[in-house]
Amino acid sequence: MKTKVRNNHTEYLTTGTIARHCGVSKVTVLRWIEKGDLTAFRLPGGQNRIHVDDFYAFAAKYSIPVKKYA
Repeated sequence: MKTKVRNNHTEYLTTGTIARHCGVSKVTVLRWIEKGDLTAFRLPGGQNRIHVDDFYAFAAKYSIPVKKYA
């Protein structure tokens, strides 16, 4: 009997990854987060993580061309 295994891992992006996809600096991404334009959460070590769906919604809202993250 075969069992299907589902990957329930939710994908999160770093500020650096988003900066590369948008062609901007990490500082710009941090400003977007600080202004509340881009939804993120902070890890205990101080790094930010952004859910991939939040990133795509942000990019669509502000007409930022990005290629799909795989």
